[in-house]
Amino acid sequence: MSGPDLSQRKQATLVALGGASFVLGIVDVLFALPPASEGQRLLVMMLGNIALLVIGFRWLALDARELEIRRPTWLDVAIVLLAAIFVPYYLYKTRPQPRRLSAILACFGLVFGCMVLTALGAAVTANLGGI
Repeated sequence: MSGPDLSQRKQATLVALGGASFVLGIVDVLFALPPASEGQRLLVMMLGNIALLVIGFRWLALDARELEIRRPTWLDVAIVLLAAIFVPYYLYKTRPQPRRLSAILACFGLVFGCMVLTALGAAVTANLGGI
């Protein structure tokens, strides 16, 4: 099953990833305030990062369905443990030669964009009186 439906769902998943990153920045600033403890802040950040991983896995599942491939279980486990290495590996293995580098660069660009959105969410919250 491929076509515009899967492409649109993949795009919506990327938008959700960006939105979740922004919200994570907001929540981080809010949990830096008293009476929240450092342990609570750490727990919230861990849960937020797990949510980002789940959203990322959703994109990978849609991508695999669009390409009509099946990821091996070992690759799923490796992505959970070392996403920064194994997501580019997945992109390298599933893209034709001329598109491999651009797909990997887009992946790292997405990671950078999520970091920027998290920082932006934190900055907006801090400037609006969060801290």
